[in-house]
Amino acid sequence: MDSVGASTAATPLCDVPRRVTSSLADFAAVTVDEVAKLISSAPSKTRQLDPAPTCLVKDMIGLLSPFIALLINKSLSTGCFSGEFKEAIVRPLLKRDGLDLNDLKNYRPVSKLPFLSKLLERVVQARLQAYLDGSSLLPGWQSVYRRLHSTETAVTKVFNDLLVAVDRVQMSALCLLDLSPAFDTVDHDLQLQQLKRQFGLCGTVLQWIHLYLYGDVLLFVVDVMCSVPQGSVLGPLFFVLYMADFADRAVKYGVSLHAYADDTELYHSIGRIRLPIRLYYKPCVYLVPFSR
Repeated sequence: MDSVGASTAATPLCDVPRRVTSSLADFAAVTVDEVAKLISSAPSKTRQLDPAPTCLVKDMIGLLSPFIALLINKSLSTGCFSGEFKEAIVRPLLKRDGLDLNDLKNYRPVSKLPFLSKLLERVVQARLQAYLDGSSLLPGWQSVYRRLHSTETAVTKVFNDLLVAVDRVQMSALCLLDLSPAFDTVDHDLQLQQLKRQFGLCGTVLQWIHLYLYGDVLLFVVDVMCSVPQGSVLGPLFFVLYMADFADRAVKYGVSLHAYADDTELYHSIGRIRLPIRLYYKPCVYLVPFSR
């Protein structure tokens, strides 16, 4: 990724078109009850950087919730994301079973973020999700982060389109895309432009996201110019928004697409074909599961 970043460092950012009528400038304040529910529903795992065990926080939920709500509301109202919340222990995770354990390329870095940091992210994620759903801004070709959608609906959508093409006596070609490493391809400057011009995020909200994206602290202090933290709550959502205009490229060439997060399927059906009828129903396209 360093070589890719170096080769494109001098490339100017593309002009992100404006295509939004709604906007979100400020976050709604969180209530004590909302914080208490988030704490009680959170996993009881304790991270290495947590000042107190998560189980203790849950036991003292009635006492601590008002103070945590005050801390979160201060972050939301000022657009400030503390540097301490960016500190994370990064652990390598094997991408899938059967890969060579000695090859570092077969691992993905997963950030073990502090409990309070992930709690704050969940609050922000809930507000962003409500805004995106209410304004119908989430990409229609994505099955992730959409109510009543899943990997099953994603596969069903693509498979149904291919069957419809068969009924029309057409031949289909399918291309499976799996960006690797997907989250490391997110350019922060381009992401912020896109969030502002295409999704209407501005004011304190955009300032908070700017501080969230820039200057991540992992095993040591680094200036991260691209990627979103793997293991974070907001990272996957920001990646989906980053890829939102990918459909414009596909539509330009008359190609259909559907995706679940970073797993994308491009497919195109060709006009009527003249082959013996017995060959029409011999599948030449294989679907692979979106989730591993």
